[in-house]
Amino acid sequence: MVYQNEWRRRFPIPPHRASCLAGGRPVSVDALRVRTMNFNQPWRTPGITEVRYEVILPGQYAVALLERDWPGLVSDYQRFPAPDDPLDQALRALEWPEPARALVDPVAAPRILAFFAHELLLRWFDDGLPAGPGFVLNSVEETGMAGTDVYLAGHARPHDPRVSYVYQDV
Repeated sequence: MVYQNEWRRRFPIPPHRASCLAGGRPVSVDALRVRTMNFNQPWRTPGITEVRYEVILPGQYAVALLERDWPGLVSDYQRFPAPDDPLDQALRALEWPEPARALVDPVAAPRILAFFAHELLLRWFDDGLPAGPGFVLNSVEETGMAGTDVYLAGHARPHDPRVSYVYQDV
């Protein structure tokens, strides 16, 4: 039996809706991991190449994950307004919507997803190294909705045994 984390068990996606691409080719969810330390920082190991990845995650999963931290996020923005922050502006304009309503708004959705992108990836994909050939996700550069689902894209590196898992770089 293939291991599935809690979130993938709760929100299974039919194969025709599941989408994971790395380097322009389809890959399985088990071939992708997330860089937990130094996420979005350059790799220091010489010769590391990066490829573009794209994933589509279930929208219901995103809503459930956001609902865990949503009251605290909204409370912080209400107590400590940040008028120059695009996420504050979007949530305020919608009068502090619930996550499901915020994710259907074309202005708020990409801002919310950008804020929560790393968390969404960490909970859906496992950390560590892929069991076999695979990729380690290192950035999120695009966010948006793909219908009712979440679209995230960025850069990843192919699994390379020269790169230490403990520090995720030499």
